Amino acid sequence: MGYDVVAFGETMLRLGPSGGERLEQARHLDVHVAGTESNTLSCLARLGLSCAWLSALPDNPLGRLVSRTLAGHGVETRHVTWGEASDRVGLYWVEQADPPLGTRVVYDRASSALALLQPERLDLAALEGARLLHLTGITPALGAGPREAWWRLLKRARNLGVPICLDINYRAKLWSPEQAAQGLEDACRMADILLCTREDAAALWGIEGQPKGLLEALAERFGPDKTLVVTLGAEGSAELRGGTYAEAAAYAAEGSHRFGSGDAFAAGYLYAQLGGEHYTRAHAELAATPLQFGNAVAALKRSIAGDIAVVTAEEVLEVLRGGGTPFR
Repeated sequence: MGYDVVAFGETMLRLGPSGGERLEQARHLDVHVAGTESNTLSCLARLGLSCAWLSALPDNPLGRLVSRTLAGHGVETRHVTWGEASDRVGLYWVEQADPPLGTRVVYDRASSALALLQPERLDLAALEGARLLHLTGITPALGAGPREAWWRLLKRARNLGVPICLDINYRAKLWSPEQAAQGLEDACRMADILLCTREDAAALWGIEGQPKGLLEALAERFGPDKTLVVTLGAEGSAELRGGTYAEAAAYAAEGSHRFGSGDAFAAGYLYAQLGGEHYTRAHAELAATPLQFGNAVAALKRSIAGDIAVVTAEEVLEVLRGGGTPFR
């Protein structure tokens, strides 16, 4: 038996002051383990799926902090490529403030263990028997090594018949929209499930408009034989699956912890698509859809500090029972 979900990508440490301080004022920093792929896996593992994370970490206390944190949520980390003690974990620094200042991010990830990964060291055997490979558009922008490893995984998944989920996750500080669109074009065609924000669709491909038209344009570009999902922030989410359009309202969420909420949605949606037992229960009891399940997990995440949705299945069901906000 293989894993339910395998993912590959970089996990960093997020550091930032609390209480509205700016970085130049800070005397103490909060530290959170943060990586979009591992955020998704951690939530899926907490809901009961078997998940494996592929990445590279330095053999030092910070690398072990990342590994043990993910393992603590139930993610299998034995496929991680371990480097030297002198290697580094990527960092990013965050100031969180209300408008008009807003949230500001400073990345410090150059020459991290993942950025320097030798592709041949990646454990492709972890894919054997897997039910899904989950990737994002962040990893191929990190350097030649991770890009080559990312493509090896994609091709290996296709050869093994493992379905592929690609979450675009465009990062403007890593590459331009033109570079991202070109670099992800073939992967978007290969994916069985394509996740994208409305903003990323506009930035990379100039696709705008109402959710249904946006999804139809994505299907025309990348092929209709896949599930296409667009997230719409406070409006919820929408999908085009098998030619059928559906949408789901967001759930009320007053929390301000937005980091990781997109990954939480991805986890909830994929969990439902994979037929997780708690989704099966929600579908039977409430006629819940995968979009609604994803929206519920994302709403919960906004109440939780850090990047990982530390939630239980019962909490997701409680949100689903409460109903959503109107779809705008």
